[in-house]
Amino acid sequence: MAFIATISTNIWAQSIREELIADFDKAGSNYYAYPGPTEKLTPAPSGKKPFYISHYGRHGSRFLIHQREYDYPYATLQMANRLGKLSEKGKIVLEHIRLLRDEAEGRLGELTPIGAHQHQAIAKRMFERFPEVFKGNVCVDAKSTIVIRCIISMNNALNQLAALNPKLNITSDASQHDMYYMNLQDRNLYNQKWPKEAVKVYDEYCYKHARHERPMLRLFNDSVYAWKSINLSRLNLAMFKLASSVQGTEYHDKFSIFKDLYTDDELYHNWLQVNAYWYISYGSSPHNGGTQPFSQRNLLKKIIEEADSSIAIDHPGATLRFGHETMVLPLTCLLGINGFDQQVTDLEKLEERGWVNYKVFPMAANLQIVFYRKNPKDNDVLIKVLLNENEATLPIKTDCAPYYHWKDFRDFCLEKLATYKE
Repeated sequence: MAFIATISTNIWAQSIREELIADFDKAGSNYYAYPGPTEKLTPAPSGKKPFYISHYGRHGSRFLIHQREYDYPYATLQMANRLGKLSEKGKIVLEHIRLLRDEAEGRLGELTPIGAHQHQAIAKRMFERFPEVFKGNVCVDAKSTIVIRCIISMNNALNQLAALNPKLNITSDASQHDMYYMNLQDRNLYNQKWPKEAVKVYDEYCYKHARHERPMLRLFNDSVYAWKSINLSRLNLAMFKLASSVQGTEYHDKFSIFKDLYTDDELYHNWLQVNAYWYISYGSSPHNGGTQPFSQRNLLKKIIEEADSSIAIDHPGATLRFGHETMVLPLTCLLGINGFDQQVTDLEKLEERGWVNYKVFPMAANLQIVFYRKNPKDNDVLIKVLLNENEATLPIKTDCAPYYHWKDFRDFCLEKLATYKE
């Protein structure tokens, strides 16, 4: 049995490695450009039709947020170049960094053109997949966090819906008033995120999977200079983030720092470290008490509250919300979607257990809860959850998978929320 378990673990790990090799952009984790749905939808049970959608989506692809994320790798390689210490590969990478840095000038953290297109396409598919929801002059109420990239993402989605049906009654807002659930900043939970135990476990894991020396040394023609003058680990972190971001820019088809600099093995092991970081930070990690997903408790309460109100209306339309991956990921974990609520003590087993970050929160990631019934008098409301527009599972018994009874889902959520003490 131990032998079989080892084989199955290796096969799963190999499949993730192969997935990353086949599409190296996935190694970018939260910078992975939205891939779109990969599966067809299962028809609804007989007579049931969609009548309401409750949605939370992340902003689309963006530029890096902080100037130092461009300046540090650029200045480091620029200094080496002035001293004649850059290799030919290093000179090419330096030029690529310069192009990315210039493109992002004055646009730190803002939506890229690719990010805008992502939300236009998602809105178009939502309209085409569920035309009953957007029929006539129904209401589409949209909220965004007060961050500009989220507001512009919302605008792109709403403009697309308005173009498809000019009769829609669309309202939108981005206000501090709604931030208590759109982007709750819970200082208590934040302070519990990285206790000493979690830091120790994570540092040991990263040390085991460190693969930064060879790719960073490739940038220089003098290894002695590189060892003495450069913090290779820090430079690698900066380079990996920069490399991850290329796919969301206008240079996405012009060059790839991933392919230029990292081997398949180095790419994989760098991603492993990032995956573990996101698990501890926002998953149900036992190393920090497993409570981080409750950062989205206000959002889940609001989803239930607004759904209850909408079910009482003959033709409610849709509620759309636009925010960040730091909401989408913990909300996914809180709901136990696709098994992302599990607690994994051994970080080496994250892959084996299916905890793979890019499957949840690429740029423009979204959760859609689609509501179905036969007519307004039908009390047996069903829901279907879509994660990035693909049908998802919930840890709830159902006799009509991938559909679930709203009452069962609602009870599950309220019971789970009741377990958390402020």
